[in-house]
Amino acid sequence: MLTLLDRCPRQELKLVCLALLIASCFYCDQILLGAEAGDGNRPQAQLRAGDDFDLSPYTGYTREHWLEICEKLIAGVLPYFDEKTGMPTLTGVSGETGHFRRERDFTGGRKETFERSLMLVACYTAATGNDRVPGYDGSITKPYLTGIIRGTDPNDPAYWGEREIYDAFGTNIALAALLSPKFFWDPLTDGQKKNLLEFLRVLAHTVAYDCNHWYFHLMAVPLLEANGVTSNRQYLTMIFDRMLNWYRGDGWFIDGGNFTFDYYNLWGFQLYNNALCYFDENWNEQFGKRVAHTTARFLESFKYLYGRDGGPIPFGRSLSYRFASISALGWAVLNGTSTLPPGQARRIASGCLKYFWDNDCMSENGLLEPGFHGPNSVVAESYIDRGAPYWAAQGMIFLALPADHPFWTEEEEPMPADGAGGRLELPGAEMVLKVSPVDGEAKAYVLGEPVGHQGQWQRGIKYFQHTYSSYLGWCALGEGGPDLGAGRTGVSHDNKQWFFRTNPQAISVDSHHSVSRYDFTLDTPESELEDFGQVITHTLIGENGELHIFWHNSGRPLYLWLGGYGISVPDGEQPQVTRTKEVISISAGRYNSLIKILDGPQGILASDFLTPRDGWSHAHLFDGNGAYPYWKSAAPIKSNTPVVAYVAGSRDRQAVVPSIVIKQDTGALRIEFEGMVYTVPLPW
Repeated sequence: MLTLLDRCPRQELKLVCLALLIASCFYCDQILLGAEAGDGNRPQAQLRAGDDFDLSPYTGYTREHWLEICEKLIAGVLPYFDEKTGMPTLTGVSGETGHFRRERDFTGGRKETFERSLMLVACYTAATGNDRVPGYDGSITKPYLTGIIRGTDPNDPAYWGEREIYDAFGTNIALAALLSPKFFWDPLTDGQKKNLLEFLRVLAHTVAYDCNHWYFHLMAVPLLEANGVTSNRQYLTMIFDRMLNWYRGDGWFIDGGNFTFDYYNLWGFQLYNNALCYFDENWNEQFGKRVAHTTARFLESFKYLYGRDGGPIPFGRSLSYRFASISALGWAVLNGTSTLPPGQARRIASGCLKYFWDNDCMSENGLLEPGFHGPNSVVAESYIDRGAPYWAAQGMIFLALPADHPFWTEEEEPMPADGAGGRLELPGAEMVLKVSPVDGEAKAYVLGEPVGHQGQWQRGIKYFQHTYSSYLGWCALGEGGPDLGAGRTGVSHDNKQWFFRTNPQAISVDSHHSVSRYDFTLDTPESELEDFGQVITHTLIGENGELHIFWHNSGRPLYLWLGGYGISVPDGEQPQVTRTKEVISISAGRYNSLIKILDGPQGILASDFLTPRDGWSHAHLFDGNGAYPYWKSAAPIKSNTPVVAYVAGSRDRQAVVPSIVIKQDTGALRIEFEGMVYTVPLPW
C-alpha cells in the first residue's frame, strides 16, 4: 500500500489514500481489541453512550455508561420474574456446567436472585427517579414491590414463610428502602410497612453464621429504628464491635470463622462498615472514627488490586461477584471516608466495571451467569446458584452519588497500574501487592492464609498459590475437582501422593524478600509412622517474576515440587512447550509461563495440559483449557536442601529470565537479582 502511494502522481490523491489506510488500520485495531475483550460484540452488550476521553482519559466511561449498563442488567433479569408473585426463576445457557446442570433449590435461589438484583433497581431509581428502563416494557419496581408485599404477609399464599436459623434474607430490602424510599418505602400501605418491619425485626433477632453474615442482620436496624420498632440494637452493637475487632491491620479484616483474607474484606466488611455508619447515627457516633481509620488504611492497598485493564487480582472465593469489589470504594465515597482523589476513584471503579462488561459478564440470556469471564461456572463454589452473581449489583452504589458529585465530574486520574506501578507490604493481611510499571499487571503474593472449611471451595487453587496475577488468572477444574499443584510448592514420600502448599504462615512480609512456611503431614506405608514437617520458602519479588528458594525440614528424604503459573489455552489449541535441561516454557494464545531451575538436586521439568472434567466446559478461570509448567525432584531430597527456581508468567509479551547470580557464603546464599543483593540464611 505504501509503495503504491509513492507511485501516485498526485499529492492530493496520496493524502486521500493515506487517510483511508489510517482509517482501515484503526478499524482493524478496534476489531482486535473487541476480540481480546471477549464477546462484547453481542447486540445486548453494545453501549449507546459515547466514550469521553477528555473527562475519562483512561476508560472513556462516564456516568451515562454506568446508567446504561445498569439499565441493561435490569432489563435482562426482569423478564424472569413472575408477575403474580414477584419472584424470579432463572434459566441457564447452553453448555452450562457443574452443579448448574442440576435442578437447584429454587426456593433459596429465587430469594437470592430477588434481593441481590433488587440493588440494581434501588441504585438506579435513587440515581434517576425513573421507574422505566429501555428494553423492558413496564415498571421496574413493581415486581419487587409485589414480592415484598406478598412475601411478608403471613396471610398471603405467596408468604415467604417463617425464618430458619441463619436465614439472612432481607438485608437488601432494607437497603433498598433506605436508598430509594420514594420507590421502596413510600408506596407501601401502613399494613404493608408493618409486615415488612416485622419481617426485618425477626431478621435482626436471628442468629448468623459467625462471619461477615452478621452484617445482613445489622442492616435491618436503621430502618427498624427509624420507624419505632425494637431492633435488637444492644446485642447487635456488641456484634458490630466484635466484627471490628476482627481487624488485622492495613485495612484488612479476617472473615470471622472463615479465617480468610479475600474479597469479603471489600464486598463485606468495607461495604457494610460504611453503610451502617452512613444510615445509623448512633453507630456512626460510636464506631465512625474506627471505620474511617480502617477505610483510609484499606484504600492505601485498594488501588494496587487492579491491573491496567481494570481487572482485579483474582484470589479467594465468590469471584462470581465480579465488580462487587468496587462497592468498598463506593460506600466510602458515599459515607465521606474515601481518601482517594475523586478522579482516581472513578478511574478504578469504571475500569473494573468496563473490564467485566467487555469480558461478557452479561450472558446471551441477559443474565449475570456464574463466572469471571462469561458464564464459566468452573469458578463457582457449591453455594453459588444462578442468582448469586447478582451480588455484583453492590458495585452500582456509585449511582447513588448525584450527577454533580466530584466522583462524576473530576477528570480521571491515574492509578498505580497506569504509571510507575509500585509495591506495598501488608503485614496485617500477610501479603505483598505489586503492580508492574512495564505493563500494569497487578499481583498478590500470599504469605499467610489461615483458611478454614477444610476440603471445600477449591481452597488450594483459590487461596494457597504463592502468587496471583490479574493478567494470568489460574487453572481450575471445578468444584469437587482434584487439587492442583499450579503455582504451589509441594512434598511427597512416593512421587504419587502430593501435599501442596496449604494454610501458609508468614514469617516475614517484605516487598522484595518475603518468607513463608506451611506444615504438612504425609500418609506413609502402614509399617511406618506418619511423616510431618514444614516447607519454608524465601520469595524474592522481581519486576516480572519471582525467585523461590525453598526446602523441607522433615526427618526423612522427600520429593519436592514447584508449579508455575497456570495459563488459559484457547479451545482447539495445544500449548507450545519449550524445554531445556534448566528451563521449561509454555505459551498459548496471549499467555506465557516458565520455570528455570538455578540450583538444587536433579529434577524433571514437565507441563500439564488440563481439559475440562466431564460435565464442565472450561479448565481455567478465564475460559478454555488450562496448562502449567512444573518441576519435581527426580529422587527424594534430604531435609534442609534448598532448591532455587525462577518463576514467571506474562500476557502479550514473552516471559524472559533476567540475570541471576548465586554464591554460597558461610551459612547463607548470596543472590544478585535485578540490581539487588539478597542474603538467604541456610537451614544448616
